[in-house]
Amino acid sequence: MFKKILFATSTTKACDPAARVAFNISDLYKAHMTIFHVIEGAIPGDSRTEVDEKKKIETYYADQLPKAESHEIKIALGQPHSEILGEIGLNKPDLLVMGVSTGGEASLENRVESAGSTFQKVVKASLCPVLIVNRAAASFWGSISNVVFATDFSVSSDKAFDFACKLARETACELHIFHAQNTRLTPTSKNFDQDAIEGRIREKLRFSRGKYAAKMDGIKNYSIEVWEGNPYTEIVKYAREKYADLIIMAQDSQNPGSQTHELGSTIKQVILRAGCPVLCLNK
Repeated sequence: MFKKILFATSTTKACDPAARVAFNISDLYKAHMTIFHVIEGAIPGDSRTEVDEKKKIETYYADQLPKAESHEIKIALGQPHSEILGEIGLNKPDLLVMGVSTGGEASLENRVESAGSTFQKVVKASLCPVLIVNRAAASFWGSISNVVFATDFSVSSDKAFDFACKLARETACELHIFHAQNTRLTPTSKNFDQDAIEGRIREKLRFSRGKYAAKMDGIKNYSIEVWEGNPYTEIVKYAREKYADLIIMAQDSQNPGSQTHELGSTIKQVILRAGCPVLCLNK
């Protein structure tokens, strides 16, 4: 399923969890791996030459490079998000793997919350799925055995569902379809009482089964569940309970067609808190 992997790196500790996953995927699927580094703000004649940067990357990842039998190292000058998106458009990888930072000392929360951050700009515009790995806890990638697809029933979630099904069929993993019913608001912006909450959950569960169950041909092990609560909290808790190797989700439907670089709050918080990689789709 993954034949061409693009790994965007700053060659710093901030990208180490993403590096571990990228090299493991390359090894697992015998995929060609492009290690891509952008020198931001460099100008012609900069002392940080392409050769120097390639040597730095070869040294930094010396212990992991044997896992990527087929690999290349590319160096670009410019804005990270623009160069990464340009590389995606040019070489059309099956998957982009990256962390949430190109370096720096800012806290992870601040890096994720930054509206102009590289990973947000890339996720919003990428033509291929983007696998975000932000925590060391999320970097222990082996074979794919349990996948959580988090849905909000939006059009973009439909595309993410198609990808999740394709992955489940090709890897024979368990697929867990999950929706978190936000109990804070009703259609009239009032709090639910408990009977209304439970009724809404049953309604969403019936809807979810009707929407997805008929499309599960070829997938032997799957579940469909609806929980109540704050969406990002419940998604992270559910994935932890299922020992998920991967969470698949689309951009939040609350922000459809947004022309800003900022992702919705749910997907940002899942990326921040999840104990496994989060695969984001927008197309």
